[in-house]
Amino acid sequence: MRRFLRLAVILSALLCIQTVCLSAVHNPRVVLETNLGNIVIELFPSQAPITVDNFLGYVNSGFYDYLLFHRSIPGFMIQGGAYYYYNGSIYYWPPDQPNIINESHNGLSNVRGTIAMARTSDPNSANSQFFINIVNNPSLDRANAADHFGYCVFGQVVQGMDVVDAIAAVPTRYINDSLQNFPDPMVGIYTAHVLPCSSPDCSNFNSDTKVNFQDFAFFASQWLNSGCNSANNFCQQRDLNYDGFVDVDDLTIFVNNWLWGTIPADIDIDGNVDFIDYAHFASHWMEQNCSSSDWCGHADFDRSGQVDMSDLEILISNWLVNTTP
Repeated sequence: MRRFLRLAVILSALLCIQTVCLSAVHNPRVVLETNLGNIVIELFPSQAPITVDNFLGYVNSGFYDYLLFHRSIPGFMIQGGAYYYYNGSIYYWPPDQPNIINESHNGLSNVRGTIAMARTSDPNSANSQFFINIVNNPSLDRANAADHFGYCVFGQVVQGMDVVDAIAAVPTRYINDSLQNFPDPMVGIYTAHVLPCSSPDCSNFNSDTKVNFQDFAFFASQWLNSGCNSANNFCQQRDLNYDGFVDVDDLTIFVNNWLWGTIPADIDIDGNVDFIDYAHFASHWMEQNCSSSDWCGHADFDRSGQVDMSDLEILISNWLVNTTP
């Protein structure tokens, strides 16, 4: 199983811009690897739980792998999740999950960079197809929509908006009535995958700035719990890779954060990076072959297998930092 490191998110509160909430530490992020570059999308399970679960289901099953962006309208949006190319022809790939209800009542707006579900004239017909807004499209919001339903926003591009713009700039051609704005040359998704919530904060379940036995007790209470979704807070946030289970893959992520504080260089986890931490660090200077059990006494901050100048730079950058604002 592929494992990917998620960038640590240190914001403790939601930052809301134009009604779109960004950077909640436990929000899942999905990477779309395309032939024009990667797009990272943060999903909003609190605002659109059914839609997020539906999208993650398609991502985790590999449904989106090798599908195309089959519709591109400059100054409007790009759309994908339904067609693939094979042996000189374009084919429709039918969804393998039921249609979902429209959660457009969640208050999120179709502003530039947001991802929303595509649908037919039936408001509750969304399944696998999605689109990314290139510009602000308030006419697609529930409050302004002619059908009084609109289109459900469930995430936001947090990295790779330049890739989205590049896709929108690709010339298009007419293939048939269903594919009137088909990018040519073609733009496809090599693979879609979820970024595990692997920062130390994600494993600090009781929010005491430490990852320890108390957190392990919380983790163990969800062991082998299946059906983790945004409705049950991804098994109380123990489903660290958002695959629907709390299992050995999540335990691996948790163990990687064992006894680590929220400050990477706070070796003794007292809330400060100071001379005591430096003393611990110095005792492991130039140590190699750090095992995953303790990473040279937690002094191998970048987990490269040795304690060296790179780790010293991390230590210095955190010097005298305190976890208390």
